[in-house]
This record gives sequence, structure tokens and C-alpha cells, in this order.
Amino acid sequence: MPWPKAWAKRSTTITTTERIPEEYLRHTKVFDEKEADRFLPKREEDHMINLKEDALAVLDCKIYPLSHDQDTKLTEFLGEHLCKGYI
Repeated sequence: MPWPKAWAKRSTTITTTERIPEEYLRHTKVFDEKEADRFLPKREEDHMINLKEDALAVLDCKIYPLSHDQDTKLTEFLGEHLCKGYI
């Protein structure tokens, strides 16, 4: 897909352009700090998510880190006991 000329060339500083690999130069807007600090424009699809009034403010769930071996065994166990298509 050919990129429109307006997207292909962005004015960036020389130091930023030098640090961006050539294959990503068309995305220089993503690396611009001024662009990164601003919010996206408002859209019609934007909406507030209303939570239930009796919803907990904080969920008390604990995350236990697993070693690589434990993680592998857990994945195998879940693969055996759940549908194969989900893992």
C-alpha cells in the first residue's frame, strides 16, 4: 500500500531521525515526544464505562510468580484439561 506523501515525511530533529531505523522512518510521528504527550482527539465512539454501584473498589487477588519449569507444567496441565484451541 503506498503511503500518502503527508504521512511519509515528518519534520523531526536530526538526532531522532538518526536513531530510528530506516524501515520505521515513515512512523516518525510515533517517536515524536510532543505527539506522545497529547491525547487522541475525541471521537463519537468514546464513552464512559459505568461500573455497578456495589462493585469492589479494589480486587484482592494475588499473583504468584512461577519458575520457567512451573510455568511449562502449568501450561501442559491446562492444555490437557481445557480445550486445545484455547492454549
